[in-house]
Amino acid sequence: MIEASDPARVAAVREAMIEAGGIAAAIPLLQECAIKGNAGALATVVEAASGLGDLGPVVREALYLLHQVFPVPVALEAVRRLAPLTPQTEAVQNDLGFLLNTAGDRDGTSRAFATAARALEARVATHPLAASGLRIIHPNWLIGSLGELAIRLGALAKLKALGLTPPWQVVLPAPQDKIVNEPFLDLFAPYVTIVKDGDMLAKFQALAPDLALDTTTIPLRDGRFLYLQEAWREAEIHWSAAGRSPLLSLSADRIAAGRALLTAIGLAEDDWFVALHVRDPGFHGAADGRRRQDMAMRDSDLLTYLPALERVVSRGGKVVRLGAPAAVPLPAMPGVIDYAHSSVRSAELDLVLIASARMMIGTMSGPAHVASCLGTPTVHANAFAGTLHGMAADIWLPKLYREQASGRILTLEESISPPFRGEMRGSGFADHGIELVDNSAEDIAAATDEMLDRLDGRALVADPAVEEIYRRTGTLYPGPISASFLARHRATLLAPR
Repeated sequence: MIEASDPARVAAVREAMIEAGGIAAAIPLLQECAIKGNAGALATVVEAASGLGDLGPVVREALYLLHQVFPVPVALEAVRRLAPLTPQTEAVQNDLGFLLNTAGDRDGTSRAFATAARALEARVATHPLAASGLRIIHPNWLIGSLGELAIRLGALAKLKALGLTPPWQVVLPAPQDKIVNEPFLDLFAPYVTIVKDGDMLAKFQALAPDLALDTTTIPLRDGRFLYLQEAWREAEIHWSAAGRSPLLSLSADRIAAGRALLTAIGLAEDDWFVALHVRDPGFHGAADGRRRQDMAMRDSDLLTYLPALERVVSRGGKVVRLGAPAAVPLPAMPGVIDYAHSSVRSAELDLVLIASARMMIGTMSGPAHVASCLGTPTVHANAFAGTLHGMAADIWLPKLYREQASGRILTLEESISPPFRGEMRGSGFADHGIELVDNSAEDIAAATDEMLDRLDGRALVADPAVEEIYRRTGTLYPGPISASFLARHRATLLAPR
């Protein structure tokens, strides 16, 4: 753990920073602390910088380094030291909430995110336009990440349409050169005013800090503040219970036009098909240390998906593989189209393929979240037991969590309880001595058959033992675990704790 704050040490560091030119000296000092692995010294630098100028960049750098370099318990203790600092209450409390969520502290998570949201709303309320209901989403990296765009705007749009949020007029400034998929973003126009260019873009960008709506935590009309994962799940549960149609849709004309273009790569306009997306290292490129562990944990071995593709083809369908050109090429297979390496690939056709697929086989990555917004049933393979963004119509396959020391596989209840409840970082699992076991080719193929059977009209019943674990742990999941996966792993996953 880290040492407590030392006023004498803080004063000495502050004096050294003043002699070195002021607050600008803080960031190199933070980076030096991270290199040395000293989270306590890092917190001291931030405390010393307080009062020397704009603390915002210093706090943001400190939070980034804490996440990238240090285990959750150490980062959590450092952030707790930073929490009393102002004016960065929102940033620090949001980060505190994220770390507490990862550590499995549900009550602490809720308090931290609520504190951040109340501080933000109190600041926004002082603006003359706040009373009109105008709120501006600061785009940051949101519009540049397909998954974040789908999850954050998807949750907000559903909650807003259900009348569960205040009646905001939400604006999203979105510079066109930053948008990862413009056709997809445009589908949110009924729920959010999207401003892409011209004088209005500049005006809303300038207003964004003063009228900000932070999609990390969504305030509800009933006084609750839902962290992003909770917001998605609550929105989906209410949405499906109300029998609503998919949040987003493409017109028949758009789909027909796209399908006509796809005939050039072997997908006839009347073919039924399954969309496939498997994230691999080509998505994020090289990384080192904890960052490498964190990025790699959502990658999967493409070859383990091939038997599932054969099942689709044997049932009369085709498979279209989505992805970027940097993705590992698919081996040549009858009925399987490697669209990711085709000449017709485009943002519009990505959308057409996901929207018109009979189902999708996905991993924990952007295209699967887009499928959820478009209502395309999805098999979420190689998912994490504690974090899922999907629909009630989906099937998911969690990775198995294996203790490195003993070789024991954790039960489902252990996997969705602290300290793994909100963990999505490979380094976090490693800190706890846990090795992630990917789904087998048999797991993925059987779940694919299961989803196709469901789409052919065979009713699938939720497992009561799993439902009881969800109830007991207070966990909300829109979709069930694959029945075939449970059958193979039942003795392990559902063993008593």
